[in-house]
Amino acid sequence: MYSKEEAKALKQEFWTTFGKWSLLKRKRHGKGRWLLNKTGVKGYRFKFEAERKQICVCLEIIEPDDVIREIKYEKLLMLKQILDDTLDNEPVWEENFYISPSKKIVRVSVSKKGYSINNKDNWADIFGFFYDKMSKFEEFFSEYKEFLDEE
Repeated sequence: MYSKEEAKALKQEFWTTFGKWSLLKRKRHGKGRWLLNKTGVKGYRFKFEAERKQICVCLEIIEPDDVIREIKYEKLLMLKQILDDTLDNEPVWEENFYISPSKKIVRVSVSKKGYSINNKDNWADIFGFFYDKMSKFEEFFSEYKEFLDEE
């Protein structure tokens, strides 16, 4: 068991190590940094998560306006089969995902249970999972960015 300080330091080490590892790998493939919050389309973001023995890669619609968020979700749903195929039929689609009691978003995620960043023996598997799934999300998003950005 780790103290709060040790757990915080380990978490920081994990994300720093992953950032360096993935940047080097992406550069070898002619790519730069991950899109994450800089998708180029307002209201969308990508996210990596590693919490409570579960790892996750997400595409989120974070538009605060309910009507616009619903429109964006409907457009994404039009591409559902393509995204599902791209991600090997693993995505979980959540139209009403709450990140706080009063803040609702749309979330499409791929997750894997049984992995903790507190176990360094898991890091290589986590890095591979994150890299593979986020690369596929970004590939899909780049292909359909114009359609998703249309008003």
